[in-house]
Amino acid sequence: MKRSFKMFTLSIAGSCLIVSGTQLSFAEGSQQTDAIPYNVTAVPISAIVQQDEVQVSAKTVNEKTDEVSVDASIPVIAGLKDKKYEAELNDILERHAMKDVEGIKRQAKADAVKAKEAGLPVRPYELKISYEVKATGGAADAGMFSLKVTTYTYTGGANGMPRIDTYNVANRTEAKRIELSGLFGADYKKTIDYEIGKEIAKKPESYFQDGFKGISETQSFYIEKGSAVIVFGKYEIAPGSSGTPEFRMPIPASAANEGAVSVTSKTVKEETSQYIADLNIPVVSGLKDKRYEEQLNDILERNAMTGLDELKKQAEEDAAAAKESGYEFRPYSLTIGYEVNAGGGSADNGKFSLAVNSYVYTGGAHGMPAMSTYNVQNDAEAARITLGDLLGSGYKALVDDRVKQEMAQHPDDYFANDFAGIDEAQLFYIEDGEAVVVFSPYEIAPYAAGFPEFRFPLAGGGAGSTDAALKPAKVAVNGKELGAEDGAFYPEQSGKALVPLRVIAEALGYELTWNDEQKAVELSKGAQWTTVRVDKDEYAYNKMAPIALGAAPVIREDGRMFVPVAFFSDILKADVKVGADSIAIQAAGPAASNTQP
Repeated sequence: MKRSFKMFTLSIAGSCLIVSGTQLSFAEGSQQTDAIPYNVTAVPISAIVQQDEVQVSAKTVNEKTDEVSVDASIPVIAGLKDKKYEAELNDILERHAMKDVEGIKRQAKADAVKAKEAGLPVRPYELKISYEVKATGGAADAGMFSLKVTTYTYTGGANGMPRIDTYNVANRTEAKRIELSGLFGADYKKTIDYEIGKEIAKKPESYFQDGFKGISETQSFYIEKGSAVIVFGKYEIAPGSSGTPEFRMPIPASAANEGAVSVTSKTVKEETSQYIADLNIPVVSGLKDKRYEEQLNDILERNAMTGLDELKKQAEEDAAAAKESGYEFRPYSLTIGYEVNAGGGSADNGKFSLAVNSYVYTGGAHGMPAMSTYNVQNDAEAARITLGDLLGSGYKALVDDRVKQEMAQHPDDYFANDFAGIDEAQLFYIEDGEAVVVFSPYEIAPYAAGFPEFRFPLAGGGAGSTDAALKPAKVAVNGKELGAEDGAFYPEQSGKALVPLRVIAEALGYELTWNDEQKAVELSKGAQWTTVRVDKDEYAYNKMAPIALGAAPVIREDGRMFVPVAFFSDILKADVKVGADSIAIQAAGPAASNTQP
């Protein structure tokens, strides 16, 4: 939640892999609902899990005769954004598999005839086809989809022969096959050959002497967890006991984020008896909108130089005043650095985010840090990105609620009653698929807290979208994670996210009763009692005065009631921890161990 000062650094964060490619082988040969309206699951927007992964199902072919045994799971892809590419890829996958099936059937039949003629026993041939999804093509993989297909053929002898085919696709409107040259540059062969050679040299006894001559133009590889995994066939460079050797090559960040914006430094270093300046002014290049790029660079330089001019003027005036008063004057200083938090390429869905950090020292125990952020959609006509664009029209209520929750849970870390809500010019940047809302030192917390931060994952049309759909989230009660249906949030019109009442409350040990006359749910556990009324932002515990939580309970069409997550912390007094992508709710006291999930 809090952020220490970061100065003099340049880092590209959140640059997930979005390389694309397909190594094609053309070798011959009912939803459960509740009947009563009081099961609530409240989860803030911060618990959204984006559901945009490519789906892969299996088309099976199983045949068994005296001559051949076929067990084929042919992958069928759904969910690629490029439907034409998807259809072509599925056609290739099926044609290759069926070619192998028909080929081994013909071979088995012919060889069985020969064996019978020679008076030899007929041993059935085998064909097995399986697949593994190495990258799902969703947000977690920066839109990258990677598939590994293994075809195992046995036609006699001590063992069979596996073949590996790999398919790597960028899940974009116009899908594109990956090339190793695109990942590792024009000298990719030299780079990869060198790294593989080093690995072989570590265990030379595991490989054929002089067996590795370098990778080929059609080298098989798949992509997994930010690396290209180079795959060799059985017996290609090593004995059969080594199987299909693999070598993992981390992919450079620049290749992982296709179309990323470049940022370099314009340095200004000056030192006099009155001031010290160490400025690394960002210079942006690679935006699609060159006019916007020119204007942004002008703003970045003017802001930095204006800050330097103001420091010089103040230092000159204060040095003169100190001399007249007979005081020693210590030089003032200005330092400027920056961070690229989102690169503006394919891995960041075209979002470019830059944070410029400055630190001014004019005497005293410490200086004053400041931050400016620049968030741009890298399109042909670039546009400034706002929190409303990212989190929806209810973003203010969403952010305010999250900040107030954090301040209430950790009152010693923040100024009491000092947060009145964010404004139109709220500071934020974009990183790792999240909007990170930032507060300056002393704004809501002491100087030692640095820049307090609050993260809000982005999903679909914006995490604050007020559509009526339920979206899954990671919700755990008493250490046990709820299922996808129970762990879901419902976005209320104000932008606040609500979570299901009954499944969470019962897991905390409460009994729930529906009062149809008052349109309310009564909750009780021993001497503890509360009631929740539909459309009433009034929540009371035992006989205490009711308080408002910013949103009233809502009953959906399926009969489930949803309440703010603060209901469980502020009213039921449970321990609630809200993370970047999860919510953990723990019953207070010994009752936690006796409740059911």
